[in-house]
Amino acid sequence: MQIVQIVKRYGTVGGMEEYVFQLSTELIKLGCEVIVLCEKSFSGNTSEVKVYEVGSSAKPRWFSHYQFSQKISNWLAENPSEKRIVHSHERQSSHHISTFHTTPFGHNRMSLFRFTSLRNYFYEQLERRELNGRNVQVIVPVSNRLGEMMLAKHHGIKEKLSDAIYPAVSITNENPTRNPVPPDGGAIGFIGKEWERKGLKKVVQIWRDLKKIRPNLHLKVAGPPKEAIQYLFSSVEKDYELLGYVDDKPKFYESIDLLVHPAKLEAFGMVITEALSFGVPVLCSSECGAAEVISDRYECSALSYHSKNEFWLNELESILSNKKSMGVYTRTWDQVAREYHSVYESIAGRI
Repeated sequence: MQIVQIVKRYGTVGGMEEYVFQLSTELIKLGCEVIVLCEKSFSGNTSEVKVYEVGSSAKPRWFSHYQFSQKISNWLAENPSEKRIVHSHERQSSHHISTFHTTPFGHNRMSLFRFTSLRNYFYEQLERRELNGRNVQVIVPVSNRLGEMMLAKHHGIKEKLSDAIYPAVSITNENPTRNPVPPDGGAIGFIGKEWERKGLKKVVQIWRDLKKIRPNLHLKVAGPPKEAIQYLFSSVEKDYELLGYVDDKPKFYESIDLLVHPAKLEAFGMVITEALSFGVPVLCSSECGAAEVISDRYECSALSYHSKNEFWLNELESILSNKKSMGVYTRTWDQVAREYHSVYESIAGRI
């Protein structure tokens, strides 16, 4: 079976990009022939995955999507194959499977917004084409919540929409040690480059309020540049660290007692499952797709982003005070690849 994966940047340079990289690598182990079509590869790939770069596209971004799509269509036409399944992770027109990694364009905005500029209009058309292309057989969201959002906007995709295939976790600690959290302290963490959408302001306010109960509570913030978020803290405040970009995620997770992730909207939220894989409890917003994986095995909770801060504070205090050990979340890329392999087999006879 020949599988063509389409992604602009190939390699472990982002959440979606790693998803494609790891999936491609594992599909080879399952006996598939895998071709990756990308603008640029960052993989340093030594596996049997065949990688073809089609070159960069001009800005603005929406226009680059059209250019990239045309280059992919040209490559496929110039390199025909009767038994090929084309799997896109971008805004394409020549694919059989689409994996959707982001929330629908203009979600929670009035429909008029989506057509108020040339940019918005073309983003809307790109999304519609990705989901309704004549060859599209299956649409895979990375969370079921995302699938619900997509279906609410694009009613016609119901028959093509599959259950979610969650990302795996690439880093883990199989035997984490959870030390008791001091009643007057502890350390909570936040990680995310897109800090405004992911709710850092809310985290800072909750941390301040919780320090009235836990005066030595520490806050560690990873991801945003220090100079971009320093203004959120007063000159007299202490017990916080602005770490900027962190290369060593395991070290970050091992240094905190709880991860707080109150994102306004998140298709999945890989930091949630990463934290759980290190035995770190999580309090996240129910607007995160990864909130679906929270179960009784994990000392975790999900609240609406719009819940009052006092509810967030009470839930944080409850989790920090809990001395029980918790299960460790595990999900491998082999599992992800096998789930996709089943999807490929289900449509092989229809294309």
